[in-house]
Amino acid sequence: MKNLNKILAAVFLIGFLSSGYSQNKYLEYSEKLEEYLSIIHSKKSFSGEVLVAKGDEILFQQTIGSASLENDIALEKNGKYRIASITKTFTGTLIAMAHEEGKLDVNDKANKYINSLSPKFDEITIKQLLTHTSGIPHNEGIKDYWMTKSKLQMSTEQVISEINSLDLLFKPGEMMHYSSPGYYLLATVLESVYNDSFHNIFQNKILKPLNMKDSGIVNGLEVLPNLANGYHLISDDSLVVAPFRNYSMLKGAGDMYATSQDLLKWNNSFLLNTLVSKQSKDSIFDTKKIKPKEKSEHYGYGWYINTDEPKKYYHGGGTWGYSTYISMYPKDSLSIIILSNISPIPISEVASDIEKIILGNPFQMPFVHNEISKENINFKLYLGVYKANNQMTVTISESNKNFYAQLAGRPAFEIYPMGNHQFFGKKVDIVFTFDLENQKPKGLKAEGMGKRIYFNRITD
Repeated sequence: MKNLNKILAAVFLIGFLSSGYSQNKYLEYSEKLEEYLSIIHSKKSFSGEVLVAKGDEILFQQTIGSASLENDIALEKNGKYRIASITKTFTGTLIAMAHEEGKLDVNDKANKYINSLSPKFDEITIKQLLTHTSGIPHNEGIKDYWMTKSKLQMSTEQVISEINSLDLLFKPGEMMHYSSPGYYLLATVLESVYNDSFHNIFQNKILKPLNMKDSGIVNGLEVLPNLANGYHLISDDSLVVAPFRNYSMLKGAGDMYATSQDLLKWNNSFLLNTLVSKQSKDSIFDTKKIKPKEKSEHYGYGWYINTDEPKKYYHGGGTWGYSTYISMYPKDSLSIIILSNISPIPISEVASDIEKIILGNPFQMPFVHNEISKENINFKLYLGVYKANNQMTVTISESNKNFYAQLAGRPAFEIYPMGNHQFFGKKVDIVFTFDLENQKPKGLKAEGMGKRIYFNRITD
């Protein structure tokens, strides 16, 4: 049945194959993607869905993992996920549409539309909010955000008051600093110029025209059918139910849910030019400000823009229980969509790997260590702190008869013996080889993700 599905999918893609891809190439990277998803599910606890398409032709769509660990329910295609900061791609486009309609000018000051905004923000323009150059801090700048305020239902007035309490990180326009509160202000500007709720504006101007029936704004008090339960990875092998988060402070910045196929419709509205005018599209993905010697990564109206080859527009998202990514490649009309119901997943790393597989770039499949040595291991021999020349440290410790490594201040992860003084992490791509002198470790070599670092032992 598995091979039959691949053959049927290849036959279905006749139009796609005629544009330059061979059936063999499709089947080859389809098999590689399946293998890759299986590995990262095992190694990194990835659970979710991956969709790859050319235009509106779906080339690969597969899920792996659980929609509900409690009830042992597997994920199904086109389930709903909270997409976090991918929401910004929609808000940025709504601003561009409002600009074209004459409702606002992106060079206007934000306080023209938000009377309650603090005078210290008087010089901030809408365009600076769009491009994260306003100087307004990200969520962590809000006092007690994670412990308290991120869990509270707040009105617009209350959220604006919290934003007003912030101090600018720099003079508006001087540099870039990612800011979700800035996008909350953009959603509030839209409510002002349309005299309607952000929810209704979003529905009427994007979701309905694109027939995105399975997407919308998160409501923490509403039961949402087909929403994958969110889980949080707290150690090498342990998942817990994701902590609660209220999304009222993330209006326009991170309060959406969607399915993979709805996000494909969203990508194709740009790739196939079905929603916004060329003028608005050019504004959304404007890179004219980039000087030749500047870095290739730029932020447009809600999208990151990479001007290196292959040119792409993309955005990631992360919140309690969900890790997401969306990208499109205008030259080939390709889309990659990754939705996971686990946090934190190294979503950018996963996206980079999938891109390499799809585009046929050099790629090495993650190595899987299955064999745990059955030798009697004297774990206490290796305990201690090790330090590299770049001042990075590795702490090797023992807890409840399990063996752990901790890199710098990151969470510790369990490591397992391979024999010959070597240990590996199951969900961390790293191998430690201890260097012994007079039967005692004098250092260790860490190898992983294409890097090799030597650490000298500095304390037992």
